[in-house]
Amino acid sequence: MFDEDLIKKLESPPEKSINLVVKVNPDKLNFISMVVDGHGRIALTRTRSGKQGILDFLTSPHYKDDLLLILDDIKKNYDPSLEIIKDLGDDWLEAVT
Repeated sequence: MFDEDLIKKLESPPEKSINLVVKVNPDKLNFISMVVDGHGRIALTRTRSGKQGILDFLTSPHYKDDLLLILDDIKKNYDPSLEIIKDLGDDWLEAVT
């Protein structure tokens, strides 16, 4: 009934995404979001709290190292207050609130 290739893909689901919660200087929030977005959409950025400077970065495991390099560069050169608070992982209730 279904194509054999499709069945194989469904039997091996993709790796789970990574959802980092990052605290930044609220004045630099838009800049940081645009920098990450400008790197070929390595991650989807979502503002959790503009006043507190809290961002979410959703990326695939394949781009995790690239995202961390970008965030490290931003911390060194533009916003020393940048801090990765946590990875939400599978906690989707927290991720969507």
